[in-house]
Amino acid sequence: MQTIRNTGTRRLQGVLLAGTLVLAACSESGDDTAEPDPSVTEPADEPTPTTEAAEEPADEPTPTTEAAEEPADEPADEPADEPTPTTEAAEEPADDAPVDDGSIVFQYAGQEWFLGTVPAAATPADESLEPIRIGMINQEDTPLGSFPEVRAAAQAAANWVNAELGGVDGRPVEIVPCVTSFDPEMSQSCALEMVQEGVVAMVGGVDVTSNGSYPVIEQNGLAVVGGIPANLVEQRSPNAFFFSGGGAGAAAAFMVDAADKGADTVVLAYGEFESFEVAARDYAAAVGEDLGLNVELVPFSLFATDYLPILTKAQEVGAQGVVVLAADAACVPVMQTASDLGLEATIYLAGACAAETIIDAAGEAAVGVVMNTEGPVDETTEGSIFDDVTARYVDEPAGAAGTVGFRGFMNLYAMLLEIGGDNISSEAVLEHARSTVDEPSFWGHPYTCDGNQVPGLPALCAPQQMLMGVVEPGGDLVSLSDWIPMDELFSAAVG
Repeated sequence: MQTIRNTGTRRLQGVLLAGTLVLAACSESGDDTAEPDPSVTEPADEPTPTTEAAEEPADEPTPTTEAAEEPADEPADEPADEPTPTTEAAEEPADDAPVDDGSIVFQYAGQEWFLGTVPAAATPADESLEPIRIGMINQEDTPLGSFPEVRAAAQAAANWVNAELGGVDGRPVEIVPCVTSFDPEMSQSCALEMVQEGVVAMVGGVDVTSNGSYPVIEQNGLAVVGGIPANLVEQRSPNAFFFSGGGAGAAAAFMVDAADKGADTVVLAYGEFESFEVAARDYAAAVGEDLGLNVELVPFSLFATDYLPILTKAQEVGAQGVVVLAADAACVPVMQTASDLGLEATIYLAGACAAETIIDAAGEAAVGVVMNTEGPVDETTEGSIFDDVTARYVDEPAGAAGTVGFRGFMNLYAMLLEIGGDNISSEAVLEHARSTVDEPSFWGHPYTCDGNQVPGLPALCAPQQMLMGVVEPGGDLVSLSDWIPMDELFSAAVG
C-alpha cells in the first residue's frame, strides 16, 4: 500500500535534490583545490629543508640522511611544477557542472520521465517565432460540474514548456481556451472559435455537451488530445484521443475490486445521462456479471441532491458494494449519507471525489471509500513535477482533475516534438495520434490510439485503472491496487 505524500513533501524532495546536485559539484572541485595531495604540495611548501637534506649526506651518510636523499635524487622541481595541472583539473568539473538556474528542470535534471530524461538546464522558447496555437474547451461555472482546474493545469504545463523546455523546436505553444457551461450551443460556439483562431489541435478539457462541439471539430479535421471523456459523442469520435477509460473504465474497475473482496451483489447507480447509462449497463454491468456478480442497476435524476433512496436500496438487497456514477457534486452527500446509515457496503466513487476540498468536507465519512485514478498515486518524478509546475506557473487551483489537463497537454507536447516544429499541422497531429502504440504517457499508463482498446468506444486509448482511498481519519490518499487491465476485461466481457 503506497501513500500519497502531500505537495509540500514533494516540493521539499525537489529542493533537496537540487541542493544535493549543487553540493556534489562544489565538493568535487573543493576537494581538488582545498586539499591537494600531500605528496605533491609538501615538497613545494618546504624547498629549503629539501636542499639542506641533499647537502648533509656528503658529510654524514647515515640511514636517516639516506632516507632524506631519496626525495632529493628525484627532480626537485617536479613537485613544484604539478600544482598548476592540479588546479586546472579541479576547474574542469566546475565548468561542466550544471548551474542551479532556479528552474524546475534543474531540480529533476537527469531523472527518468516519459520523454526519456529531464534536461540538465532550462531553455526558454524563442518568442520571436510563430506560436503553435492549441485550443481548449472546458466546462466551468455550472453546478452540474465545474472543472476550472483542468484548464488551469493545462495552462501551467504550457507556461512551463515555454519557460523551461524550449517550446517545440523553439516555437512557443499558446493555449486558446473557451469556457462552456453545460450548453450544446455554447460548446458549438467554442468549437467555431477554435477554427477561427487557427488552432492546429486541441487539448481536451471537460465538455459534457460535446454533442454541440464535435461536429465542428470533426468537419475541420482537428484532433482532441486528452481530457475527460464525458459524452458518448466524443468517446466514439475518430478525432478524439483520451488517456482514460471514461466512466466505463472506472465503474468496471470497481466491479473488479468488489469481486476481489468476495462480494455477491453490487448496486450500480448512475445519473440519467446517456454516457453514464451506457458506461453502467453496457460495460460495467457486463464486466461485473462476467466476474460472477449480481449487479442491480439503479438510475437516478442527474439533478438529484438526495442519495438516500440509492443507499436504502443497497441495504434492501444486501449489497456489499455501491457504485455511484455522478458529477463531483454528489461526492460529499453520498459519503455522508452512507456514513449516517451505517452502511457496511463499500462505496465506490469517481476519482474527482478525491479532491482535497471534498475529502476535507466529508471528514471521517471519506474513510473506506474507493475511488479510481488513471495515474499512480505513489511518489513519482512526474507527480512531483506536476506539483511544482502547477504551484509556480499558474495562479489558481490546478489539483484533483487538473492532473488530466496536465497529462493531456504534456502528451500532446510529446506528439508535437515528434512531428517537429516545422511540420506541424492539424493533419499531421491527427495522423500521428492515430499511429501511437504503447506510447509513454505523462504520469499515466502507456497508451495505444488504434481505436481497439475498448469495443465500441474507439477514443479511449488507455482504459487501465488504479484504485485509491483514505484508510484512516485525517489520513492521506493511498494506492489500493496496481494497474487493472480494463482492455482485457472489456474484450472478454463485451467482445
